[in-house]
Amino acid sequence: MDYKTILVELGDDPARAARLEAALALCRRFGAGLVGLTATGMRLEPFRGAGDEAGRYADQAAAALQRTVDENLATLRAAMASSASAAPYRHVVVEAEPGWALATEGRFADLILPPPWQAGDNAPPLMAEQAEYALLNAGRPVLLVPAGATLAPQGHVLVGWDGSQPAARAVSDALPLLAQASAVTAVVVAGDGGEDEQQAGGERLLQWLAAHGVAAWLRVQRGGQPGEVLLRLTRELNAGLLVAGGYGRSRLRERMLGGTTRTLVRHTGVPLFLSH
Repeated sequence: MDYKTILVELGDDPARAARLEAALALCRRFGAGLVGLTATGMRLEPFRGAGDEAGRYADQAAAALQRTVDENLATLRAAMASSASAAPYRHVVVEAEPGWALATEGRFADLILPPPWQAGDNAPPLMAEQAEYALLNAGRPVLLVPAGATLAPQGHVLVGWDGSQPAARAVSDALPLLAQASAVTAVVVAGDGGEDEQQAGGERLLQWLAAHGVAAWLRVQRGGQPGEVLLRLTRELNAGLLVAGGYGRSRLRERMLGGTTRTLVRHTGVPLFLSH
């Protein structure tokens, strides 16, 4: 099944242009509609009934939020016009925090494009970032597009495979992209012991992909941290998209101690497709 609804967050961050360009590329490739999301972060009239002074501040806050809404809509319209896209599009405004808004609206989309992680985003370990919250709560895949990156829907795709439920979900969710890729390489990072079983799992993945019309190569890398290995091979193979399962273990544990998802999210230089 192709993607038919693409949800993109319109917040003004350094990666917004790349994110919008990727969303439009997906719309063109799959004949999808585009939904641009503005999350206000608070209700537009948060201080109603709190007195004259509070009322003045409420008016100022509402005016500032309305400017953001108007600016985001103008950005969306400009992107549509510059791309000469005929895709249907609409702008939705949700009076909530961005992560929650992405998760709730994302349940009615096929793919979510949230802002990627940025250096300096030092959220407390117990607080999920926007992309994390959407990934863990929307029930939909997310596509993180770093600033300056370009999504080539028909390029080389690298798939990280560890046999986990999130990895299986990611491969299934990414099938429309895998089916149109010029090349697909599945990577198994084999740890100490069980290497034969891990390789056999990778071979079974290739059989499953072949049943869906996707020809893929298997590469077994022995040793190394999975996240670092996947990033290195993405560069070496000149892959334009990395597909992986997100948070195969506790998100808090990954944020505190490190882990594959955290490494990929923080250091990828190409679009990163994640499912949980």
